[in-house]
Amino acid sequence: MKFSSLATALALAPAVASASRMLNETAMLNETASTHPEINDLMNIAFPMWELNDKGERKKITECTVDACEWNPFYVTKRYDGLHPDFGGHPSDNDVKYAFFASSPYAGQPYPGTPHHCPPDAPDNITAGECPKIATTSDYGPEGPGHVPPHIGLASLTWAVRDELFSMEEMFDYDNYECRVIPNVLFQMVRNYYPRIEGEKVDYPPPIVPEGGDFQYEFPSGRGLENQEPPYEPGPPHWCTEEMLASGHWDGVCPYIFEGPDAGKYRHPHIAYAALEVYLANMAMPDKCATTWLQNNPWFLAEDRVTTDTPFPVMTNDKDDAKSLKNWLGQPVLPWTYDSGDARDVEVMSAEATRALLDIAAPTTTVAPTTTTESSCALQPIPTNPDDFDEPHWETILELAFPTWATPENGCPRLDALGGTIVPEYTTFPVPEEGKFNPCYYTKAFAGLDTKLGGFPTPIDTKYQYEYAAPFQKQPGDGSTHHCTLDAVDIGACPKFQNDCGKDCASITEKGIGHIPPFVALAAIKNEYNSISCTADICSEWFDFETSGCNIQPPKLDELVIKYFGDGETIKFQPPILIDGKPSSTYYRLEYLGESPACDDGNCRGPHYCSKEVADEGVIWGDFCPYVHTGDNSGQYRHPHLALAALELWISNQCMPDKCAAQWLDSPNGQGYAADSTKSTAIVWAEMDNNALPWAQPMVPYKWPNSEDGIFPGHTMLYGDSDSKEAPAPYVTEFVNVNPDVAEPATDATATDDAPTYAPTYVPTKDTTGDAPATTKSEPSSAWLMPNTVAVVLTGLACIFMM
Repeated sequence: MKFSSLATALALAPAVASASRMLNETAMLNETASTHPEINDLMNIAFPMWELNDKGERKKITECTVDACEWNPFYVTKRYDGLHPDFGGHPSDNDVKYAFFASSPYAGQPYPGTPHHCPPDAPDNITAGECPKIATTSDYGPEGPGHVPPHIGLASLTWAVRDELFSMEEMFDYDNYECRVIPNVLFQMVRNYYPRIEGEKVDYPPPIVPEGGDFQYEFPSGRGLENQEPPYEPGPPHWCTEEMLASGHWDGVCPYIFEGPDAGKYRHPHIAYAALEVYLANMAMPDKCATTWLQNNPWFLAEDRVTTDTPFPVMTNDKDDAKSLKNWLGQPVLPWTYDSGDARDVEVMSAEATRALLDIAAPTTTVAPTTTTESSCALQPIPTNPDDFDEPHWETILELAFPTWATPENGCPRLDALGGTIVPEYTTFPVPEEGKFNPCYYTKAFAGLDTKLGGFPTPIDTKYQYEYAAPFQKQPGDGSTHHCTLDAVDIGACPKFQNDCGKDCASITEKGIGHIPPFVALAAIKNEYNSISCTADICSEWFDFETSGCNIQPPKLDELVIKYFGDGETIKFQPPILIDGKPSSTYYRLEYLGESPACDDGNCRGPHYCSKEVADEGVIWGDFCPYVHTGDNSGQYRHPHLALAALELWISNQCMPDKCAAQWLDSPNGQGYAADSTKSTAIVWAEMDNNALPWAQPMVPYKWPNSEDGIFPGHTMLYGDSDSKEAPAPYVTEFVNVNPDVAEPATDATATDDAPTYAPTYVPTKDTTGDAPATTKSEPSSAWLMPNTVAVVLTGLACIFMM
């Protein structure tokens, strides 16, 4: 892939302004300053600038047409970006169609058209920092690379030209992208210079360092408002007052450098990128692509165009003419006064839209195929993680099926120790996004409920066939694998179905395989798929959509579990951990079991990080304790039943793409998920020591159910006025007392501290979704009315889900 024709053209290009500063030599299109335009000169060609008088004001106003229009050279505010050039702004990132902007929509929420994604119902006083940019951990998920700063696109394109990575023909496709670099080619350029470690975010360097392109038109404000002159120190390019910075509000509304020798010279990297793109496109297709951006994008001047400007707060100079320099130099008025404005029908460069343009697929293996059989497989190998013993790359697989909200820029919130305080650098909680899931997961209290509450589907929701859940009759442990009576206290002591042959063991009887943890079935599927995916017809042997949808057929899963873990009349398995430094037979890293020092006192219960006080209480179910919430793995726990569901869906999507969507919410199992909390599969929670925080510990002394004075679900939220609820699944009622004369445990409310200011924003105090709770007692299914019996329907060894 050579670029010799373009390199020759660049070498012959004249220098427009010899006094212009040069790009850093690592970001130059060629070796010397005299043989090609510098990037500022390219911007002046693509965006011709009007003349200024000695006061920095426009000298002469001329008519703006597609072929003859001028732009503001004394650029000090982005307020009017996306509007007519006469207002002094430049085209926005969305206008130039920078592919990896990952823009927020114009849906009436704060900061539309920026990389900041606020909830649709966010108040106008929300700070931009509470509305994160999309930072993905995989390029292959529904949001692709996420937000890649424009200076990274500029540097990558610049260096790709220098290094001759692509030919002209490979860079442009006028029929599909007109005068823009093909997004898929730009993506390859970016990853050539900024590779991603799968499962991790890419830490892009800032524009002012050589690694970030050494962009010379940033003029960062690190020395403060009173020092607008070289040398510049790291900071944002916006020059705000100290009071404004202290407010925590969006600094993007402050002016760019407006005093000193570089006043008005700030330029957006996306404008520089667009200028370089125009220059290259004109060289590649001179008969189709002109030398100015407007000539290539005449629609920008259309009178009926819906503009891409973003609302600003009240500014100090609002009374002055919007086309005047004085107006442009305004600072935000404090206290912050902002109006998000109305929704607009604007097509933006969203992360999802860009992902659809990329011709990339998830990695299939860490080792290149070595045989004809391997390379001609009908099904893809499972993506693997070289940093995890070449085990499946669960983060990638999970993200495909359960895409998550944007992770806070610094990472998930965390405590400095179990029972400690929040780490100051990690106080920002993620913001809910429609149809996506929580990336910072601390508790299963919200499992089975609306995704905006922060939970994931339960094993019942994903139709895990070995769950054998207790029915929902207001008893402790409802919907869990523990089958308790209504007057039970210690949920963990209540029995599981046929889980009675010792530790890490389940019985096989005429009723089938007893309860086994999902990581056992997950390991069986993984092992079998890896051994036969290129030699057997998995699609026809494992799936039958008419009977099992996108799940593996129950008899087939029984067969696989018995094959890998059968031991006579039992299923025996190891825990999902490293044993002597090597993966066990069911190893699953995302459990994060027993991390030190948090669990050094023997206080943790499996993946649940209980305090020593809770552990010593003796009767508190460990599942009420939070998952890992200290250290770098804080919030990263993921249920093995979710990995199983994601893997099943990944395989079934290959087999039946027209029936089994890649994302779980779009699949058959996800239809109607969490539409009504009183019909959900969520578990009634215990009273917590702070009902406002997702990493709260159970109250000591133990109290159940939760008082619902905070974020956790109790009887009212999950049952309304009913004593039971319908949630189709195979249940076991052998141990559940349904005698209505048995009194319920007391529901004394316990006062808790008010939520601190860093409490998550995605958990309301009360559920408001779904239908209103029933006003009369609902009738449970007939299976639920059978006291002291096993109410499961079996075909061979398989359970049939009551649909």
